Amino acid sequence: MPNDQARQTGAAPKAIEVITKDQLVDQGNGEVTATVGAHPDLRRDDGQPAQAGDVLSIQPDGTYQTRKKGTNGGFERAVVTPAGLVYRPNGTAGRSWLVPLASDWPNK
Repeated sequence: MPNDQARQTGAAPKAIEVITKDQLVDQGNGEVTATVGAHPDLRRDDGQPAQAGDVLSIQPDGTYQTRKKGTNGGFERAVVTPAGLVYRPNGTAGRSWLVPLASDWPNK
């Protein structure tokens, strides 16, 4: 249901966006990367728009960016948990972040 801000700005509320299991690429050792492609709301670290094949990159402060296909550094790797994808960009020295993951979806 629209809230007061949505009524005032004309902006419609958005649903929670999730990663679906078909977007995951196995990286071994129980870790995955998530392909988000040319996502219209995401940018690479150089400020360029996300491109086809890009993977999700969670920064140490929890912000979303993308990296080119095949990138699998610490900011791009996650583990699948019952709660969703867990990212820990700086390992034990940093914070952990949860990204929603759906195990099933319509319109396959």
